[in-house]
Amino acid sequence: MTTARRRHTRVAAQPSTAFTSAALAILAFFSAASAELPDPTPAPGPTVAASHSLFSYEEKTLTGPDKWASLDPDWAICRDGKEQSPIDISKVEAKQDMGPLEHTYNAGACIMQNRGHDFILKWKDGNGKLTVEKKDYVLQQVHWHVPSEHTVNGTRFDMELHMVHQDSSNARAVISVLFSIKQAGHPSKTLTSMGPYFKRLAGKDNEDEDVKEPVDPSHWVDESSGYYRYEGSLTTPPCTEGVIWTIMSKVKHVTEEQIKLLDGVSKIPEENDRPAQKINDRVVRYYESESAKSGMEKKT
Repeated sequence: MTTARRRHTRVAAQPSTAFTSAALAILAFFSAASAELPDPTPAPGPTVAASHSLFSYEEKTLTGPDKWASLDPDWAICRDGKEQSPIDISKVEAKQDMGPLEHTYNAGACIMQNRGHDFILKWKDGNGKLTVEKKDYVLQQVHWHVPSEHTVNGTRFDMELHMVHQDSSNARAVISVLFSIKQAGHPSKTLTSMGPYFKRLAGKDNEDEDVKEPVDPSHWVDESSGYYRYEGSLTTPPCTEGVIWTIMSKVKHVTEEQIKLLDGVSKIPEENDRPAQKINDRVVRYYESESAKSGMEKKT
């Protein structure tokens, strides 16, 4: 795209070949038997996401990512945390005891809101559940980042969808889906159907609108896809840790026109991706789907 950007040129690259089926031998090297990580306990601290008007993504400014920790005492973990998100996925351990994602979503009433830095689609009463490591999480909302926050072997994609789930203790689990303009496939039906709301709410910070038809997210998670999993944090202040991240390895297609609709969230287009954080001693686990084993999945 030709739009001037803040920090880096958006990479609309084909998925990295480092994670193709041909590289499974390398993955096997990193999959030496290791004990399963224990269920993470949410770190103490605030659990409610901060108002987007209080911070920005503009680097080297008083409210940019490197200054988030100084804007509020409750946001210190943005700087001091050891399990922050997003990350670059470059080294993984293939796990044989992981399986396909278990979820039960259904159509439900939603509200679309312009939060200033992104559009967020919220279910009024939550939606279904996602089961992760024997715990159930209810889908609360989805939002989009342009370009992607997570990268794979340094490759940044054109868009990333975050599906945010929460359990009864306010612990979170997020499913991430990566999108590329160059990835073959059909345009996102979700973005197409939400297009009129994006247009009406463009540049209207904190305004929202009821979505006329119930929204069913059941088809948003490709059950034929493998995935990467690690323990991280919210990618916006207060950067609360204890979040279980699941990044789908199968990249989906998005059109340039759909990207432009998401860019319209603010009057002056800006990218809304937090820079990659240090992985420290965390382990990224990888589940290889049956389609990947058979060579049918073209993944990151």
